[in-house]
Amino acid sequence: MTKFKDSECYPIKFNLFGLLAMSDKLTFPMVWQDKYYLKKVIQIDKDSIFILGRNLELEGNK
Repeated sequence: MTKFKDSECYPIKFNLFGLLAMSDKLTFPMVWQDKYYLKKVIQIDKDSIFILGRNLELEGNK
């Protein structure tokens, strides 16, 4: 798994229930759907979750 420093990551907003439904376990760091590297949860709202992470597709375009 690619590892990023906190300074290389940015907050990403997900639908909380959609993220839970699409993942059998939520452990961090993780790669979600081969698209996002998710490092740590930074905030949970009523129906959204903000996770410090990166879009893995951006890495392939460098």
